[in-house]
This record gives sequence, structure tokens and C-alpha cells, in this order.
Amino acid sequence: MKKVKLAEIAEIFSGLSYRRYLDDKGIDFHVIVQRSIKKDGELSDFDNLKLSDFKDRYFTRKGDVLMKMPYPYDVVCVKEEGLVVSDRIAIIRVEKGYDPDFIAHMLTNAHIKKQLHELGSSQKLPHTSLKEIKELELVLPDYDTQVKYGELLNTINEKIAEDLKVVEYDRNLKEGILNQLWEAQ
Repeated sequence: MKKVKLAEIAEIFSGLSYRRYLDDKGIDFHVIVQRSIKKDGELSDFDNLKLSDFKDRYFTRKGDVLMKMPYPYDVVCVKEEGLVVSDRIAIIRVEKGYDPDFIAHMLTNAHIKKQLHELGSSQKLPHTSLKEIKELELVLPDYDTQVKYGELLNTINEKIAEDLKVVEYDRNLKEGILNQLWEAQ
């Protein structure tokens, strides 16, 4: 196991401040905004916007790790290329030799939340900066171990997502039964 700062193993920069690039004659893009990054590594619910003339660095690449900069600092490892990342989201491009899935899971850990709290501002709505994200210290095993843990933790996240769908289905079923009772009156 070795201790490293995130900036030592990744390029880290902010997403696109897309409002400057809005253009009715531009190209349609799926834009990752704050609500797109969900707890437990889920990525969905994009904005569809017409944009023009911005740098390729703001397009997702497979293996990018995205982190919300406002609290609760949700994190996701990107599987789909070509999405546009908006501002207030840190794009973390992990170097070869490190597993992005594992790094994404590490960034959701309580030790990282504690570091962000200690490094961060004392505002009512906590927010972190790129400088603070670059200073985060991670304890990393060798690459093969990272891959194994990354796969295991991905499987656990998938199970959590499925379990939450079952809970939502059961809530809807309960509500439907109660509504039928009201309608039977």
C-alpha cells in the first residue's frame, strides 16, 4: 500500500461553464449537470443543450472520474464517451496504472469526506475546490488489487441500485392499493 495525493496520479480540472457556449445553431449535446451524478455511482438525467466552439477536454472519456464540487461530493466513474461535463464538477483523468473504478470508490469513502471537511470552507453549503481535490490523500494497493476491489464494489453498487428499484416498486404498490380503497368508496 502506498499513500499518494490525487494530483500525483491524475489530471484534475473543472467542467465546462457551458452558458457561454449556448448557441441555437449549435450541435445537440448531452450535458452532465449536478443532478446527473447520483449517489452510489449512477449517472443519468442529462440536460440536452445546443452548444458550439468549446474544447474537446470537456467531453467524457471512458474511465473519467467525475466528482460534484458542492456537498455531498457524489462521485461516478464514466463508462460513456462524448458527454459534456458542466462546471462545478471536477473531471479526474486517472493515469495509466491506476484503476478509475477503484479511485472513484475511494473518493466516496468517509476518510475522503473527512479530508474535504478539514480542507474545505466553513460555508453553510459546503463546497470544495480543485486545489483541495488535488490535495486529497489516498492509500492505494497495487494495480491488480485495485481492479479486483473496483469490480467488487461496482457489483455491490449494482445490487444497491436493484434493491432500491424493488423498494420503489413496493412503495408504488402500497400507494396503489390505498388509492384503490379510496376509489372504492
